[in-house]
Order: sequence, then structure tokens, then C-alpha cells
Amino acid sequence: MSAKIRNYIIAGLICLFSFLLIHSVQVIYSNVLLGVGIEKNTEGQYVISEISAAEEGYKQNLRLGDIIVQVNGVDVELADKVVRYNVLAQVQSVDIIRTSNEGNSIHMHVNIKNEYSLYHKFTQLVVPGVTLLFLMILSLFLYRKRAGERSAELLILFFLMVSVTYFAGYASSRSDLIGRITLSCMLPLIPVVFIHFLQVYLKRFNIQFISTFLLKVYYGLVILLSILTTFSLVIYSWDRSLYSFMRLFVIGFFVVGILYSIFKLLSLYINNRKSAFKSMFKIMLTGHVLAFTPFVLFSAVPIVFGVSLIPFEVTTIFLFLMPVTYFYLLTAKQLFDIDFAFNRFKYYLLIAFLPALMIVAVLAIIQSRQEYDWIKWVQMFLVVYLSITAFLFFKEKIDYYFRPRLFRELYHYQGSLERFSKQISKVMKRSDLEAALYKEINEILPVNRSAFFEIDEDLSNLAQIVDNSEQEINIQFVSISPVLKVGEVVQLQQGIALVIGRHKKKFHLLWIDHKKNHTKFNTDELNWLNTIANYASIVYENLYLIEGLIEDLEAEMKKDQHAAPWVLRLIFNLSENERRKLAADLHDSALQDQLIWLRRLETLISDHVIPNEILPELLQIKEGLLDVIHQIRETCNELRPPLLRETGIVKALEILFEYAQLQSNYIITFKSSPIGALSEDLVIALYRIVQELLRNAGKHAKANQIEIELDQQEQLYFRYKDDGVGMNILDIKESFQHMGLSGIKERVASLEGECLFNSEKGKGLEVIIYLPTTAFAEGKNRGGDDDDTYLVG
Repeated sequence: MSAKIRNYIIAGLICLFSFLLIHSVQVIYSNVLLGVGIEKNTEGQYVISEISAAEEGYKQNLRLGDIIVQVNGVDVELADKVVRYNVLAQVQSVDIIRTSNEGNSIHMHVNIKNEYSLYHKFTQLVVPGVTLLFLMILSLFLYRKRAGERSAELLILFFLMVSVTYFAGYASSRSDLIGRITLSCMLPLIPVVFIHFLQVYLKRFNIQFISTFLLKVYYGLVILLSILTTFSLVIYSWDRSLYSFMRLFVIGFFVVGILYSIFKLLSLYINNRKSAFKSMFKIMLTGHVLAFTPFVLFSAVPIVFGVSLIPFEVTTIFLFLMPVTYFYLLTAKQLFDIDFAFNRFKYYLLIAFLPALMIVAVLAIIQSRQEYDWIKWVQMFLVVYLSITAFLFFKEKIDYYFRPRLFRELYHYQGSLERFSKQISKVMKRSDLEAALYKEINEILPVNRSAFFEIDEDLSNLAQIVDNSEQEINIQFVSISPVLKVGEVVQLQQGIALVIGRHKKKFHLLWIDHKKNHTKFNTDELNWLNTIANYASIVYENLYLIEGLIEDLEAEMKKDQHAAPWVLRLIFNLSENERRKLAADLHDSALQDQLIWLRRLETLISDHVIPNEILPELLQIKEGLLDVIHQIRETCNELRPPLLRETGIVKALEILFEYAQLQSNYIITFKSSPIGALSEDLVIALYRIVQELLRNAGKHAKANQIEIELDQQEQLYFRYKDDGVGMNILDIKESFQHMGLSGIKERVASLEGECLFNSEKGKGLEVIIYLPTTAFAEGKNRGGDDDDTYLVG
């Protein structure tokens, strides 16, 4: 079809629809809907056979059983529309004969006032007008956004036909011929156009809704039906049986078309319930159900049983949902997660049932009491207000205890967070963290593509990004100036970006593609992503901190001069932590195993008769085990002195001196003034220094007398003096591989103290140490940049 012919067709349809709308509005506005049905009795008289107190005809003094004599000043037999359709419509006056209660016939002339009640104005003019305006806005939006797209054009045609049919229905109820022809032609055509739209729309997903042949047959039948219906209305207008028969066919075609579309959608949903199109078909079915269920359940079905629950003028408002549903499907790039919405809705229905039942019960009791109306209103307000308040208060506990049991996906997310936290506790590199994050997201979310990338704070220097399948990604933010925060989700034109870290002036982000089922990320998924991003950001910061620390350590080690005190303190803290762990491992494993074997050996010797030639060997093995146990205990005490923190430095040194004098040939003289509270680092450093000096005195210095002094004033003063062989001070080499005297010097330097060595050959060794206590202890308590023990845990 050429563009010129296409434009002519569009212009012609617009003119036709405009004429039909204007005509229908004029008919509706000029003629009040009386709601009066008439029939011809056996005497050939036209009698009012149908009217209710809610109709306009009843309000204008027309009653059931009234005999119609004249309409608009002419005999009723000559009133074409009255006789043709058996309704009073488009009338200005009516002459009737009414039988009084006494049996007398009363002739009456009733002038029909063309005045609408507020309810009828709203339902017959405002609602159709708002529907027309709303569908026109949707049509204009579709025409601008999807110009030239056949599915959009068919949906626009569907919108216009619904709008015109809405007005034509009210014009038809007023016995307007054009309105009835319009209604009879468009009503069966609406489902055909809708089915045609679904065929074209689903074709883009390679899904066949209906064969082209069947669609053409359906169009042909509807066109034939429209011709016959118009023929019956215009040519055989007096033949009511033919008109009633054709009207039945019109309604039947409309119902069959709607039922076929619902059945076909249900069939496609069942066939695709495990595919990526599940959500799309579920949204379609939901739109149909919500659009037609109120009309069927609350208007159509009750009328069959002679009951009126809700007027059809109200329930037809829900038909708005059908065009809105398909407009959303046609324009949205991503669909909302309808399964998530259904689960939430079912949960709220469940927990709201009991409170609603209780409120209704209490309100019923209040209504049954004989009190003033204003008191009842106050009581009802208090009941509803307090009930809602109590419900919201207890809802948090209900959500905590019952919601996870009803919706297993919450366990899914919680288990994922626990699993991910265990995984990232072991990572040592950024690549390991990214691999763990990538694996977790792909296991939990239905996505195929993701990629890590970096971006500057000013959102510049965005390098080319390639996902896990080696495909290029075009990163475009939805917002012009997005605000990036760690742990937040940022919307992109394609997918989302998860901010998982920040270092210096760069943000680290994870790009995640759209979900496989084309739905948006729901609230639970976004909360899970935010939480897992915060977990990852903490590890990112720690990894960068460790990397920076290693760089600083390498820089310090390359310097010619002594390393900085914080570096030395870090190294010694690491060493002490390793000693502590090793001592614990030896005590809990090797030592306990040796004790178990010793007890078993003792039990064997005591409970069994051992041959004399084997008994000495077993006793020798027992002695060997005792020696090993003793050595392990000594090693543990050496690695981590027992009760050092609890007893204090003075008592710990006294215990050390007693043991050292038993193992060596020297005598120790120890003098100490009262020592206040010292930091743990200072106590351990001083204890290790004394250990090393005693070890040196026994192995190398050959000392007999050792003097040790300890005093605390503004600084901690420590003095060591022995009578050993002495040494040349220049022979002391600085080294991190050996403790020795150089190790003592480094320990003192790590605590920002001062260390002096005095020695000559044959004159023994003297060591004087000054250690700061107040400033260092305050720094330890204060923490901050000077407190580096947190680095070694």
C-alpha cells in the first residue's frame, strides 16, 4: 500500500469516527434516557411493561401499566421508533391512560424534561468522555513513538473503535438509527481488530496467535454480519424478529471473539510458562481478567438471578485496564515482575482477611445499637482507625514470622547472602572477589550478560566495555547527572549498574543486563543487589587498604635508613600473632595427642601383665613421651608466655628469672619499682627483649652474674648488666632475619624508644633502654591512624 493511499484511509477513518462521535454526543445530550420498555397487549394497546424507581421515566411520573396513547402529539401507532424498538426514547411528551386504585381511567399528559441527574451525567457523558480523551492521548503517544509500526496502528484503531462504540451504545439505547448501526457494526469488529493486533504483535517474538487464513475468514464473517445487520435495521425496520435475531448474532460474535482471545492467550501461557515469555502472557491474561471480571461477576451474572449488585455503568469502567495493558506491552522496554506482584497481593489478601472480618463485625454491633448517628460515626472512626494502627503495628512481626514461610524465595536471597559472605571472607585479590560476585548474581538472577567496569567521578573516561561473552556494551545512564553511591543501583538504558566500590577518584561498577524474561528487577531483587553490593564494597576497601599497605612496606624496605616505627611495629605484631596461633595449635593438637597416647600406655602397663623383656622398653617409651610433652609445653610457653597480661610485667619477669636460673649457671639480681599499667605491645616487647638477653647470656656471653633494673617515671627505664665475655659493639649487624641484639634494637625502635649498648671484650655487656609509656598507651587507646594493630587482627 502506497503512503498516499494509506494517508487517505487514515483521514477517512478520522472523519468517520469524528462524525459518529459528534452525532452520538448530540443524541445523548438532547435526549434523556427514560429507561421505559413497552409492549403491545392483547387489546392492541401499548402498555409500559418495564420501569424501575431508579429510572428517569419513573421520576417523570411514568408508571408500570400505563397505556401509551400519543407520543410527541401523534398516535403511538405512528411513532416509528417507539413501535420499532418497544422503548420510549427521543420523546418530548407522552399522553397516557392510567388506572387508579378505584378502577377509574385517568387521562394524563406528561411533558418529558430533558434534565439529567448527576449520576446519569457522570455515567453517560463524563465517563465516556474521559475514556475518549484517555484513549486519544494513548493513541497520539503511540503514533509519535511507533509511527509506521503495524501493531501500533492496529492498537490505535482498537482504541478509537472502543471509544466510538462506548458513545454509540448510549445513542443506541435512545433508539437512534445511526447509533444502532454503529454499535451493530463495530461491536463484533472490535475483537477481530484486537486479535489482528495480537497476531502482529506476537509475530515479533516468532509466536503465531492465529493463522492468516482464519483471520481473513473472521473479517469476512464480521463484514457480512455488519451488512446484514444494517440491512435489517434500514430495510426491514418493522420486522422485530429479524432485528432481534441479528442482534443476537452481533452479541454472539463479540462474545466469541473475546472468549477466543482469552482461550488462545491461556493456551499460549501454558505452552510458554517455562520460557522467557511467561510474564508477557501472564500480564495479558491479567489485563483481560481484571477488565471483564467485575462486569461479569457483579453486573451480568446477578441480573440473571434478578439481583442488581453494581450498575453496569460502574463495572464497565474496569474495561480501561484492557487498552492500558496492551499500551504498556507495546511501549515498555521491560515489563514489571507480575509474579512478584501476585505473590505480594496474595500475601496481603491473606493477612488482611482476619482484620477486615473483625472490623466488619464490630461495625455491625455499633450499627445495631440505638444511639445518635454522630456517636455511631465517631465510634466507627475510632474502630477503623485503631484497628488499622494495630494491624500496621503487628504487621512487622507477621512479616518476620510468616512471610518467609509463605514465600520461599526469601530463603533463596538470605541463603545467597550467607553463602556470599563466606566466600568473600577468603578472597585475597580483586579478581577473586569479582569472580565470586559474578557467580552469585548469575545463580540468583535470570540474566545472561554482566561485566565489571570503572568510571571517573565526573563520569568521564569510560573505556570500551566487553561482557563475559565478548560483546561490546554501550553504557548510557537514564539520568543526565546520575549520583553514584556505593551499594546503590543505577538505571541504564540497557540493564542496570551496581556500584560495588570506590577508590580514589574512580567508581567500580558491575553492569547487569536485562532479565531473560524481559521484566524489571523487583523490590526484593533490588534490595538483595544493594546488600550484596555493600558486602562487596567492604571487601574492596580492605583489598585496596592491603594493597596500599604492601606498597608502603615495599617502599620502606627499599630505603637505606631504618624503617619507620609503624612498619617495625606491624612486623612484630604479625610475628606475635603467628606465635600465638602456633602455640594454640601445638597445645590443642600435638600436645593433646601426646597426652592421649601417654594415658593409653599407662593403662596398658597397669591393666595388663607385661613380660619382663618388654616392660623396660615400654617404660622407656613412657619417659620419651613425657619428655616430648614437656618440650611441647616449653615451646608453647616460649611462643606465648602464660598469664603475661594478667600478672603484669614484673611478676612475669620474676617467673622467667626463676626458670632461667634453674636451666643455666648464672645468678640474676632483679630490682624493680612499682610499675603501672602498660600497653600490651610494650609488655610483650620488654618480655621478648629480656628473653633474648638471657639467651645471649647463657649461650654466648658465659655470664655468671646478671643485674636487671626496671623503673617507671616519665619513661620506662630498663637496664641489663652481665659479667660475660663482652663484645665489639660495631659487630652488631642490622637484620630482620635474626632476633639477636639487632632484633632488640629494632623492637625498641618500633616503640619509638632509645636503646644503648655498652660493651668491650672481657668486660661484659650493658644494655640501657628508654621506652615511652604515656604517649604510646594513649595512642593505643585512642586508635586512629597510629593504631595499626587492626591490620593483623
